[in-house]
Amino acid sequence: MTELTPLLIAAVAGGALMGGLASGLAGFAFAATTLGIYSHMLPAALISPLIVGCSLAVQLQIMPMMWRRLDWRTSIPFVLGGIVGVPVGVWLLSQMSPDTFRLFAGVVLIVYATSALISRRMPSVAVENRTVDGAIGWAGGVLGGFAGLSGVVPTIWCSLRRWPKDRQRSVFQLFNTAMHIATLTGYAVAGRLTADVGQLILVALPAAWLGGWLGFRVYRRIDDQVFARVLLILLGFSGATMVAPHLLG
Repeated sequence: MTELTPLLIAAVAGGALMGGLASGLAGFAFAATTLGIYSHMLPAALISPLIVGCSLAVQLQIMPMMWRRLDWRTSIPFVLGGIVGVPVGVWLLSQMSPDTFRLFAGVVLIVYATSALISRRMPSVAVENRTVDGAIGWAGGVLGGFAGLSGVVPTIWCSLRRWPKDRQRSVFQLFNTAMHIATLTGYAVAGRLTADVGQLILVALPAAWLGGWLGFRVYRRIDDQVFARVLLILLGFSGATMVAPHLLG
């Protein structure tokens, strides 16, 4: 069993609070917010199961509050594509070393943050094609199975579509919930849901739920544009700190 030192408890709970806040606010980004902390404190084999388990808990917490706003029809192609992609991501997780995992996570964070920050300057995408939506979902499923980052690709895609905030949030909510369930099932089959993972999830859950509750209150009551941009800048910086050792070393 992993020794729960005060520093580790604070890092796991603090990361979960930040991840829950981001997920409660936007419907995604639990993994993107917590990876920068967890990748420095935990073995790679524990990070993804911990993130996916906590992110699913927050998604299920928020789901009843979003029920009347959920757009099931729009979400179906994303979900079906994602379910096909998850096993590929679970397999990739067993093939990469911890150093490779950190480099990959850092690059993903930088690309995600940069793309989202400049997306308002990008041309809008007017494609209404369910096959393309399914392919985007597949890519999200691969990243979800590998690193709990299922929302990154669909988030960028939906932002390029210029959908209203509630429609985007509906897709993120349903897609990420389905992906996390599929991913945890894959982890269980692969034997990755260990006692260490369970112990860390129990430490993180109270903070994740508190963050989710606070984040959703912000989502309902105030404009989150400025907050989202600050968060994206911090995510990009976090990704840079993971990539820099590989570039300098």
